[in-house]
Parts: sequence; C-alpha cells; structure tokens
Amino acid sequence: MKLSIVTICLNNLTELKRTVESITTQTYDEYEYIVIDGGSTDGCAEYIKKTSRIDQYLSEPDKGIYNAMNKGIRMAHGEYCLFMNSGDTFYDKNVLQKVLPNLTGGDFYVGHSILNEDGATTLRRTPQKMTAKFLLETSIMHQSTFIRTALLKDKPYNENHKIVSDWEYFFYEWIFNNKQYIPLDIIVSVFYLGGISNNQKSLQQNETERNEVINKLLPRRIQQELLQKEQPPVIEKNKVEQKIEKALSKPPIQRDLKLLRNSFKFLIQDCWHSTFKRQKK
Repeated sequence: MKLSIVTICLNNLTELKRTVESITTQTYDEYEYIVIDGGSTDGCAEYIKKTSRIDQYLSEPDKGIYNAMNKGIRMAHGEYCLFMNSGDTFYDKNVLQKVLPNLTGGDFYVGHSILNEDGATTLRRTPQKMTAKFLLETSIMHQSTFIRTALLKDKPYNENHKIVSDWEYFFYEWIFNNKQYIPLDIIVSVFYLGGISNNQKSLQQNETERNEVINKLLPRRIQQELLQKEQPPVIEKNKVEQKIEKALSKPPIQRDLKLLRNSFKFLIQDCWHSTFKRQKK
C-alpha cells in the first residue's frame, strides 16, 4: 500500500467531520485511513466508529499531539504517511490522484498549502530549493508533506515538545541525515488557522521550543551566519550629490542659498567643459 493517512483529534467533532469528509471523498481511494482520538467526550469516538471508510482507530487518552501521531505511525502500513489532523482538508477531491504517482521512493515530498483564516485564504508555496535559512525562519506544512513511513517508524516524533516536533523532525533529518526534500508543484491541503499552534500562548511556546532545538543542534556562530541579512551594496555618491546632501542638512535660508550657489557653480563648470570640448573638435 502506498499511503497511510493519519488524523488525530480531541473534542472537536465539527472539525473532525470536515476532515473525514475531505479524505473519504477523494477520487483516488487506495489508501489506509487511521484516526487517533484522545478520548473525546463530544461524540468524536461515536462518529469514528460508525464511519466505515476509517480502517483503524483508537479512542483513549494520550500524552499530547505527538504521542497521538506516534500511535498512528505504529499502526501504519503504507509506504508513506500523511498527517491530516482534524479541521484541515485536502485542497480538492483530486489531490491524491495527482500526488500518488510522484511518490517514487524519496524521503519527504512536500506540496503547497492554502492558509484559511476566517475565510480569507493565502497560498503558501513550498520552496523549490530547501535551505537551512528557510528552516530557521519558518517550516514546511505537515498537512502537505508525505513522509516515508520507514523513517517515522525508525525514529518517531519527539514527544517532549508540544508544538514543534514535526518541524524539528524534518530539520534534523534534512540537515544531519541528508534526507531528500522533493517539492511538489501541487496544492495539497487547506490549513485552518486558529488551532493549538496559532493562539498567543502557543505562538510563544512555539518560539521557545524552536529556539531550544536550534540552540541544541547549531552553534551560535552558524545561526548568526545563516540568519544574517544581505547588506545592500554601498553606492558612492558623486560630488554633486554630496554637495546637495550637505546643503539640505542646513537651516532653510542657508539651505536655499547653498543650493543656489552650488547650482551656479556647477552651471559654470558645465558651460566651461562644454565650450572646451567644442574648441577641441
């Protein structure tokens, strides 16, 4: 089997239904669908049990997002895993039909994403070329990332972090283990802003966890070098520009007199040079 899709949820039945409908109505249906519920009390578990297209499920308390995702990894039989957590959806019904032929043995295949914030949408493109600078500043979207399952089974997500472990996973595997990053020019998912990773408290925790990972893995000198912004080229000013700039720094009347004096001075010089050139000819 080529693909295992894993959805995790906890007490968000409306969002779960949106995700399940998006997945189960794909035109390509040769995939395994796994749902991990953290012991919901709002009807999620009952909904999961009666949805026939869900191949495997668990409904029990967990220790957080990545503990739940690791449970899904252990249950997965597909060659690749995609994590489409509750609330998020595929871009359209033909995504898997377009993506699956491209999964040909690489490690990470990453497509584009749509960010949806209260109905306002923004296209977030995955970079054509991956760089360490990109990873230090942002991340790839796990909803649009197809990961070789063998990698995840060999090294599951870090459960000590609450928010950044999917970013940490790719950061480590790409930089230190030389795993392949393969961009897909396909819009894969729609990510609905407003979940756990987007409230103010979580944004602060996100930054704290990211800094912890970066400081652990990269020396400070390398961080500074990667994040150093390119300096604009220094353009030397000619004499006219220097004179004007100096004049503009003076009080109004002095400024105006200085500008007039410089104007006459350069006018005389230009006339002289022009006359001299005609005489030489």
